[in-house]
Amino acid sequence: MTSAVANMAGLSVDEANAVVLAIDEACTNVIKHAYNRDYSKSMVLSFELCPDRIEFRLRDFGIKCEPSQIKGRDLDDVRPGGLGVHIIQEVMDEVTYDTRHEVGTELKMTKFLKPVEADGNKTNRR
Repeated sequence: MTSAVANMAGLSVDEANAVVLAIDEACTNVIKHAYNRDYSKSMVLSFELCPDRIEFRLRDFGIKCEPSQIKGRDLDDVRPGGLGVHIIQEVMDEVTYDTRHEVGTELKMTKFLKPVEADGNKTNRR
């Protein structure tokens, strides 16, 4: 689903692959941290395709997280794993955690789209 949404939004293949990776990392983090590696638990991934952005929402029903405690490990600590938060923050333009629900957390990840010029080409916002 994520790849199809990214393609519908007009992201390049590289951008779409990066978004898929970020969503995969977010799901992995939910399984590891909110569900204590219990793969039988459910989560809900939804998206909204807007003219200027794609908003992905990942809702879990596990252990609540304290957003201020969510951070990746030190990048100088070279070893496998533990880079999910860095990847999500690098790929997505905005990342927010909503813990207002009675149970679980909702992660909102926003990817802004490049505007289309009059000639049909996409310009680079950054």
